[in-house]
Amino acid sequence: MLEIIFLGTGGGRFATITQKRRTGGIRIISEKINIHVDPGPGALIYSLEMGLDPQKVKAIFVSHSHLDHVNDAEPLIEAMSEGTTKRRGVLVAPRSVLRGNDVCESSISKYHQAMPERVIEVTPGDSFEVDGVNVTVCKAVHSDPDAVGFRFETKDFGSFAYMPDSEYFSDVSKFYSKLRLLILSVLRPSGQPWKGHMTTDDAIKIIEETRPEMVLITHFGMQMILKGPEREAELIEEETGVPTRAATDGMRILLGKDIVISGKVRREKDLSSFLG
Repeated sequence: MLEIIFLGTGGGRFATITQKRRTGGIRIISEKINIHVDPGPGALIYSLEMGLDPQKVKAIFVSHSHLDHVNDAEPLIEAMSEGTTKRRGVLVAPRSVLRGNDVCESSISKYHQAMPERVIEVTPGDSFEVDGVNVTVCKAVHSDPDAVGFRFETKDFGSFAYMPDSEYFSDVSKFYSKLRLLILSVLRPSGQPWKGHMTTDDAIKIIEETRPEMVLITHFGMQMILKGPEREAELIEEETGVPTRAATDGMRILLGKDIVISGKVRREKDLSSFLG
């Protein structure tokens, strides 16, 4: 089995500074895979709290250079490199994170970029392999112009993708179609648009064009939290006919023959019962 763990389902400034929803990102674990995606504030602490050893991380993926996606990347890089004693692991990130751009300064220091064994600077359309997983870099349209999403193709568990902060764009199906699971960062509820970010209305359009087997929405801002992500997920499912769930802090998804959702997180030492 492959496990996807939500170390946080909050996003945006106010959810981040209040921690109404945690902002630790997503951990992807199987017998061979150990990836942390978008380690925002609290990623290190929440990993330890959940019994997910940060020193076992093999790759860190960052979608763009905003604090709620990258804040804890540096301490996780130190953990991945065994306290900086070994050049170990892979760091995957766009230009804005590694070198900065006209909008954002770099958000991971050169000092920390020297710690992984491999650093991959990515743009949409790139593809590469990490621990037997084929990764395709996907388009996103956000206030950080270098923002990207990630599509993961596995031999045993099929394909799934993570779309970070982004508004709807016309060629979305080129990057996010034919998936078992699509994880969407839906910051705001229906009827409350914000340029460069996803609302429930955007999510409906994206799902109608990509038609995944299942959708999980996450990365909720305060307006979404107050409105109720579960209600918005129900609206999405009613409009699209695609099974849609609102992620919760600590939720885990088991991806095997079926997609199984549970709210309880097992510690890594207990994963042997369903891995392999």
